[in-house]
Amino acid sequence: MTLAFAYGLFFSFSVFLVPLVDEFRWSRALTAGALSLSTVVQGLGAPVAGTLADRVGPRRVILVGIVLLGAGPLLTATTRSPWELYLYTGVVSAAGVLAVGWVPTGLLLSQWFQARRGRMMGVAFSGMGVGVFVMGPLAQWLISMLGWRGASASLGAATLVALLPLAWWGIRAPAGTHAPAAGGTAPPGARGPAAAAPVDATLGEALRARAFWALFAAYVFTPLAVFPVATHAVAFAVDRGFSPMTAATAYGAMGLSSTLGRVGFGALTDRIGGAGAASLSFACTAGGALALLTLEATPRGAALALFALLFGLGFGARGPIITAMASERFGGRHFGIIYGVLNLANGLGAAVGPWFGGVVHDVSGSYRVAFLATVGFSALGAVCFWLARGRAP
Repeated sequence: MTLAFAYGLFFSFSVFLVPLVDEFRWSRALTAGALSLSTVVQGLGAPVAGTLADRVGPRRVILVGIVLLGAGPLLTATTRSPWELYLYTGVVSAAGVLAVGWVPTGLLLSQWFQARRGRMMGVAFSGMGVGVFVMGPLAQWLISMLGWRGASASLGAATLVALLPLAWWGIRAPAGTHAPAAGGTAPPGARGPAAAAPVDATLGEALRARAFWALFAAYVFTPLAVFPVATHAVAFAVDRGFSPMTAATAYGAMGLSSTLGRVGFGALTDRIGGAGAASLSFACTAGGALALLTLEATPRGAALALFALLFGLGFGARGPIITAMASERFGGRHFGIIYGVLNLANGLGAAVGPWFGGVVHDVSGSYRVAFLATVGFSALGAVCFWLARGRAP
């Protein structure tokens, strides 16, 4: 539920992009740059979040993150200039997503689950897809009823009201000890890699491992493949003649499809390995981008639906896979900082993606090059997962 709110808000920026451009007449590159800044902040701050989660526990970090997560949209509703949008969306909201998201949640899950980590990561992170499914159409409905400022303020207030009591009650580390993740010992009856060969890697050991840098590169290429499409899909569909609500609904359906993808590919990771599961998910991402691109020739609802299905299945699927592979190889007392450094890569790729899509459109008047680039980045990302196979020394 926490991840649903966090990433539903984060990706709802695609819905707000259209009214922001309409009101202020900023370029799409300038407007989407706020999301790029957000990903930079999340990437650079990931090691800090990991260190804090290691020292004070994920729960405290997540609770602070919820406050920032709700404050961001409330402040964004007052935006009058680009620097305000960049500050409120690119810094405040980003800090909230960072403190709630991948790093502290990945650490918390690694403490609770050693066997079938791919499946459990997929189930937990599927909340992100639920958030996109609900938040996209909800944001568009609120915009139509209240305007984009009222919609932003409403979503921020709802986040605080819903998440603070939920997280206070529901987020806990394993009772009594952090032993499975911190001490490197598996619980009685655990099965799988963690039971066979427990690890307690240091950051230095991780940085010397090929698997770490292969996952690092995979984390760069993944958002490069996803964000040029995800950020601009609603605007692209509107450009092709679809109504804003239809475009937002398709975007929400993509989020619902991603819920199935995160759970399915997470479970598949436990069966065939992370490299195979990631490759299949990248094929879905590339296929979805190509389906969306066909709207340039013929704006048919069937192609929009195919985009929502295929792109959604791959959307976010690599996160649980990377988290499971990283916790298997580098789990232990220092996993928070290791995973935080690994997330620097995600910030780098995600920083370029939204801006890249906007620049391509501003220069050429089309998203064609950006969407085709998604296919190439998907192929490169899949190769990196194969290079990451095998346990780190």
